[in-house]
Amino acid sequence: MRRARLIINPIPWARRAKDKLAEITNLLDEVGIRVDLTFTKLTESMTQSVGQAAREGYDLVIVGGGDGTVSEVAAGLVWTGIPLGILPCGTFNNIAHSLGLSLDLLEATRNIARGNALDIDVGVANGVYFFEAVGVGLDASLFPIGEEIKEGHYEKVLQGAVRFLRHRKAQITLHLDQNKVDLQTPMVVVANGPYYGASFTVAPQASLTDGRLEVVVFECSKVEVARHFALSARNRAHEEPCISMYQAQQVSILPQLPLPAHADGKPIGNAPVTCRIIPRSLRVIVP
Repeated sequence: MRRARLIINPIPWARRAKDKLAEITNLLDEVGIRVDLTFTKLTESMTQSVGQAAREGYDLVIVGGGDGTVSEVAAGLVWTGIPLGILPCGTFNNIAHSLGLSLDLLEATRNIARGNALDIDVGVANGVYFFEAVGVGLDASLFPIGEEIKEGHYEKVLQGAVRFLRHRKAQITLHLDQNKVDLQTPMVVVANGPYYGASFTVAPQASLTDGRLEVVVFECSKVEVARHFALSARNRAHEEPCISMYQAQQVSILPQLPLPAHADGKPIGNAPVTCRIIPRSLRVIVP
């Protein structure tokens, strides 16, 4: 028997998967994977729970939740060599989409049972791991409001619209490995995978295994930014002429004035931000 720690975020799980737990654990037991279940609590770090699982000698960690839950659990497994299995049950499931995982939980469980592992790249921004993308500027100022809207606080829509309309372009210097780029832009995104936020295809060519970060520069008007994100939602690719793409292993974002920054939607303070890629440092189970 192999031992697996199953870490579940109870909020999305209760919404989308509450009747699947027994079937999932039975499927895993049939292939020799004994599951020990943990429900996350708001007062404890999932990354710490993963560290405990590593110390206790588990062969596998499985996470059930959305992108935030998956990111926090994955952060505790970087460089451990312990495979991560994902049961996607969040709102957008960008990480699952980037890995080609099924959103059907029973098929995702069968995938974990097959155990095909792949070592993927992990980004780090000012010491914080990220698996989707880092943003500086406009998107970082809107992400917290977007999270509240996602939780049903629709009165925040007007606040988000006002913040969007008031935002101005900023003077930013980018250091891309050995190259330097000066620009005026409302936002810069550094992507590890193709998708982030509300299933926006921010970097269609991004790969989790190529050892590089995709740097997306928006030298755009607000209308062009809004159009791009409207047309790139739901995992659709769309290109605007005002958007430039770069690749680098290390990226420094240096604004003349302080700008907010996020990593996978979580605020990480104000830029400057330095991002780098850590190749093949997380083992995940893929189709």
